[in-house]
Amino acid sequence: MIYQIKPVFSNKEKNDLIKYIKEDNWITEHKITEKFEKSFSKFTNSKHCICFPNGTITMSSVLHCLNLKKNDEVLVSNYTMVATANVAKFIGVKVGLVDISSEDLCMCPNDLLKKINKNTKVVIYTQMNGRVGQIDQIKKICKKNNLILIEDAAHAIGSYNKNIHVGNAGLAGSFSFSMPKLITMGQGGAIVTNNNKLANQLRLYKNFGRKKSGQDRHDYMGYNFKITDMQSMLAIGQLKSVKSRIKKKKEIFARYKSKLKNNLKIKFFDIKKNETPWSVDIYLNDVKKLKKKLEEKKIFTRYVYPPLNSQKIYKHFKNLPVSDFYCKRGLWLPSSIDIANKDIDKICKLINKYIN
Repeated sequence: MIYQIKPVFSNKEKNDLIKYIKEDNWITEHKITEKFEKSFSKFTNSKHCICFPNGTITMSSVLHCLNLKKNDEVLVSNYTMVATANVAKFIGVKVGLVDISSEDLCMCPNDLLKKINKNTKVVIYTQMNGRVGQIDQIKKICKKNNLILIEDAAHAIGSYNKNIHVGNAGLAGSFSFSMPKLITMGQGGAIVTNNNKLANQLRLYKNFGRKKSGQDRHDYMGYNFKITDMQSMLAIGQLKSVKSRIKKKKEIFARYKSKLKNNLKIKFFDIKKNETPWSVDIYLNDVKKLKKKLEEKKIFTRYVYPPLNSQKIYKHFKNLPVSDFYCKRGLWLPSSIDIANKDIDKICKLINKYIN
């Protein structure tokens, strides 16, 4: 079987985790997590990194720290994982949907300008499949309209905008370390920020509102959003080899594209030199037929995220034509970092056979 994505750990990463457990460590979030936070902060060139149990809690925690009011609105892309919109609902504020650009599948600046209203306070910008998109224009719009910009960079470890790692364009950047991501803890996430006040708030918020673990004085409102040092042990090992992981992802994307480029029924969106794809996404008609044909050969793919306004809870949002078009025609192809070239070639041969 060829999976769409599976986690890949080196023998050293596995042995380091076993060694950590054998040394009778305390397991809970402590020095190893602090080490990973410092390392990831250095990798992204951000002042602060704060780990959380997943990428949903990262974004909702930032929104909580902004003290938004009931009628305040958060605008998100209509092409993103549903969690990006749900975080606004989670803290009790309004959510609005913005269409994507047909150039890069990221939030469209022109549609954002149309959707901003007197209640809009925050924009969450998703770097879809590692594509930076028009983040500079989005940043200018947010600044002009006094809006807070947060980056949903769950897909974008290793992507840069003018030599600046994603996550640094606005107040904060949210990353995911869930099972399919470039760096994985199984579940996990992190916020990077250059804002000292926000970083301090987040550290209090994730630790029951107390300044120090091991004591029970709580001066602030907070919850238990800590992770474990076991998770961080896995992530540290992958971060050490992140350059080779990034290189492999780019090679996988380039090989698929070279093998499928002559198939005029398949649409590719480029990955630029400074961008790192999470997976390989293609867009075509009859996507269901292709998915079924590949599964018959035990090749597993995944539909791209459906447009958020196709979900029952967001059906009242209308007039989002670009995301409606592409999200219903997209497929993630097998893209694990250990996939063999012969398997990519086999998959492409089958795709070209079925879609001709």
